[in-house]
Amino acid sequence: MGKAGRPFGTLKYDNLEDLQNGIDNYFADCDAKDKPYTISGLADSLNITTVTLMHYGSSDYNDGNYFNAINHARQKCLTYAETRLYDKDGVNGAKFYLTNNAERMGGLRYADRQE
Repeated sequence: MGKAGRPFGTLKYDNLEDLQNGIDNYFADCDAKDKPYTISGLADSLNITTVTLMHYGSSDYNDGNYFNAINHARQKCLTYAETRLYDKDGVNGAKFYLTNNAERMGGLRYADRQE
């Protein structure tokens, strides 16, 4: 995984290849264990905070070198949550997750209101 000795949440990935390997390992682990894809889970797997993950996804960070990798991973998490909306067992959790997190993660704004 990452380099040992760095405190949790620090900007620890020195290159795109290591970051992409960490992202790929997270999704492979989720698939193997039938776990949901989440931004928090991805950050934890990379041993960084969600705030640090969002910094990595900024076009300003590291000259935007991590922008595509992070935003693709975010999109994969949003897509997973959206597909659970059509799943009887996952609909309530997915609805909550999307309503509260999708816009912050760069996705569409979801609302749960009665007009």
